[in-house]
Amino acid sequence: MEHTIPRAVSATDAEDHHHTLLRGAHGQIIALIPAFNEERFIGSLVLQALQFVDQVIVVDDGSNDRTRRIAERAGALVIPHTSNQGKAAAVNTGFKALRNLAPRAVVMLDGDGQHNPDDIPAVIEPILAGTADIVVGSRFLSIRNDIPFYRQIGQHSLTVTTNLTSGVWLTDSQSGFRALSCRAIERLFFLQRGFSIESEMQFLALEHKLRVVEVPINVIYAEPPKRNPFQHGVQVLNGILRLMGQIRPLLFFGMSGLAVLITSGLLGFYIIDIYQRTRELAIGYGLVTLILCVIGVLLFFSGIILHSTRGMLIDLRNNVLNQTKSEPVHVLESSKPSQELALEVNARSQ
Repeated sequence: MEHTIPRAVSATDAEDHHHTLLRGAHGQIIALIPAFNEERFIGSLVLQALQFVDQVIVVDDGSNDRTRRIAERAGALVIPHTSNQGKAAAVNTGFKALRNLAPRAVVMLDGDGQHNPDDIPAVIEPILAGTADIVVGSRFLSIRNDIPFYRQIGQHSLTVTTNLTSGVWLTDSQSGFRALSCRAIERLFFLQRGFSIESEMQFLALEHKLRVVEVPINVIYAEPPKRNPFQHGVQVLNGILRLMGQIRPLLFFGMSGLAVLITSGLLGFYIIDIYQRTRELAIGYGLVTLILCVIGVLLFFSGIILHSTRGMLIDLRNNVLNQTKSEPVHVLESSKPSQELALEVNARSQ
């Protein structure tokens, strides 16, 4: 497999040319790497990934180091952001570039050198076999990884929370090493900011009825975390709760309302018990019971209303998408192979 190493292009030209460079990528296996200030690892990661994929796309999320230059020299196509927008925005940018390409499979890796590209064949195998739409590389299956204990606690806690709220059960909900089918790329768009993209993908997998499987992977924790693990965990947890309210409002509001109603009912029985024993009405407890009852009813019916509204919005969105897909689209396909196009673009940019 031959790979042409493109010369550097300017930030403004890169956004205009990346679709042209990828025009010949139909049916290929493509690696997508969102990266922010990863100059230490990005070059070796791209070179190792190119042993198993046809092309590597790096979305440089506003790095202020040499991430972009090194990735380009290593052979990746770099799509730059002018400012740091977060991992979700970087992945959305990558998916936007991939949607018209119909790749056989897309594999996502983090840019911090934590993932071992040698695991790429195992991660993409279920996609190529047609048995999955999303493959999650799990750090907690049959392979025993040397993961710091405090990280394991945080990762398992977030996994349990994501599983309970999303309805999709995984052993490692926070793994960024994933493979996706063309069907998944077409349907996934991330709205959450911050670092809850993996959890959001789990919610969306259930919504779009995407098949999800896990395979074991190796990870390397040779470097200290770039972000405070506690703050990172709180940000992800906050994102999960927002996802639950937005994507599963009946569960979030309805179950919360039901829990409050049950609490008010139990308190009501306690008031009755007090009256039977003392023949005195506990007015204070009675007011609390009334307030809880009102809050519970409001939450419960809010969940029902939001659930119905969300269903109507989803139907409206699907109708619009179906109408858009039914309209004829004229795409200018180039007869030149992608390597020739890359050389042509490089010559123009000099």
